[in-house]
Amino acid sequence: MHPETPSHSRRMRMGAAFSWLAVALVLLSASATGWAQGQMRKSLGPEPGRLAPVLNDDGSDSAQQDDEQQTADENTSQSPADANDNKTIQPNVVTAQQQRYATLRDIWRRRLLPDALKSDVGSFSLRDSGVRAIALQAKNVEFFMDKNVGYYVDNLRALLVPRKAGEPVNFDDPEQFDIHILAGELVVRPQDLDALFNNYLLDYQPRSLSRVTNKTSKDTLTVEVGARLFEFIPPVGGLPTTLEGPITVTDDNKLVYTPTQVKQFGMPVKGLLSSVGLDLSTLTPFDREGIRLEEDKLIMDPERIFPPPHVKIDHIDSATLSDQGLTLKFSSDTSAAGFSDPPVATDSYIWLQAGDARFYSTLLVNANLQLMNNADERLKFNLYHYRAQSAAGTISAQVDGALIVRVPNEFEIDDGDIHQYSGLTPRSSSSD
Repeated sequence: MHPETPSHSRRMRMGAAFSWLAVALVLLSASATGWAQGQMRKSLGPEPGRLAPVLNDDGSDSAQQDDEQQTADENTSQSPADANDNKTIQPNVVTAQQQRYATLRDIWRRRLLPDALKSDVGSFSLRDSGVRAIALQAKNVEFFMDKNVGYYVDNLRALLVPRKAGEPVNFDDPEQFDIHILAGELVVRPQDLDALFNNYLLDYQPRSLSRVTNKTSKDTLTVEVGARLFEFIPPVGGLPTTLEGPITVTDDNKLVYTPTQVKQFGMPVKGLLSSVGLDLSTLTPFDREGIRLEEDKLIMDPERIFPPPHVKIDHIDSATLSDQGLTLKFSSDTSAAGFSDPPVATDSYIWLQAGDARFYSTLLVNANLQLMNNADERLKFNLYHYRAQSAAGTISAQVDGALIVRVPNEFEIDDGDIHQYSGLTPRSSSSD
């Protein structure tokens, strides 16, 4: 070995110093690069999939602190093998959508409850609003069941109540729910009376009365009919008979028609019948659900004389005859207050609020649906053929969840039996 010279030792010390200097420069460069990237991230905003940082009161980044805490927790609770399982970052677009949906969901779940529905309200779920009935508000609507049987609704506040508690109101099965009238006014016009008698109440054989024609005037109902007097003449055609008289309302909400004049072939016969001990019920037996002849009085139960859905009436305040027809005014011990205005301002509509309804094969939870005519005319709604009528119209939705259904008054009836779909929709008792 050669002895170490002073110059050689000096060169070795200089080489070691340069090596340490190089390492220091590399470390300094890495630190500066990380600092620059951090500043660039702050200036450009959050990384894709990350929310913008939320600053604490002291100005520090709360998200960064949360990340550091989460990392520490993961390092202590996870093994190296599963430490990367939670690295998936939710895209910003999904996060924004979920945040927007969370806000709207609170709006969609807001229940528009009139006073009559505010008691006994259950919890809300995706399939059940927790409300026992649907609040119905209608204005300036011609409402029909079938075969032109119906009436004109001037204004009405009511509840659609399922006969089986917990079920939605099934529009494919009108026998499954009732209409509980809280307040309002409706008119049974002369043509409505004609359809009611000819197409529903007298729709059986052998008929005790032939075709009925009604006319109304102030305090008087005039009825023209062919009376088939059993045991007197063959039941063909009938004797042309005209009856005139008022309609009164009883304390138990029955309508009583009492003819003060009875004419056959234009000749008064009421006095003659009385003189021989006969009355109208003896000559013309007539007893159908909701209506009967009792001596010389025709007694009608407005809860039962129309096709389903049947109505529940707490109070008939008045029954008035005029040229327009028979006007009935209603009230109830149940409050009719608290109804909201419909989403779209119009002078003819049906609006369903709260509760659950079944249309087609669809369950509408927390109903918020307004029905109106598509030409801004008076709405003529046909319950028994709502499928065909709505299929000829359009449905639009508002951001708050309201459904606006615009339908024509005239449409082709092609949906057949009204009960054919009654077991197809969700929460059906037939599918339990």
